[in-house]
Amino acid sequence: MSMQGVETAPEPSRPADGPGPAQPAWWNQVPILLFGGLLVLMLFRQSRRDKQEKQKLLNSLEKNDKVLTVGGIYGTVVGISDSTDELTLKIDDNVKIRVTRSSILRNISREEAARGGAKQVPSGESK
Repeated sequence: MSMQGVETAPEPSRPADGPGPAQPAWWNQVPILLFGGLLVLMLFRQSRRDKQEKQKLLNSLEKNDKVLTVGGIYGTVVGISDSTDELTLKIDDNVKIRVTRSSILRNISREEAARGGAKQVPSGESK
């Protein structure tokens, strides 16, 4: 059978020794796996850093520190129990509650001290 009038595409030129070694099928997935591994490492590092900061916060609590609990309660530390891992917070006159150390979210006294003290009062106004 002859193929008259049908043009075929010319064969691409190949090197004399053949097409070369073929890459394994998994080779194309290496960049994705490397990116995924890097992402996991970064997440673990951030988690560890957050845990260290939280532990540092809890260990630095002292009496008369103003704190915020995870429940949204503002209070002042009036008692610290090392044996039971509890704090006593004064939230109002004659109102005290006991909370666990891990329920403390922020130490407001330390944050204010780090910012440079209390907010500045504009000139001309009294406190």
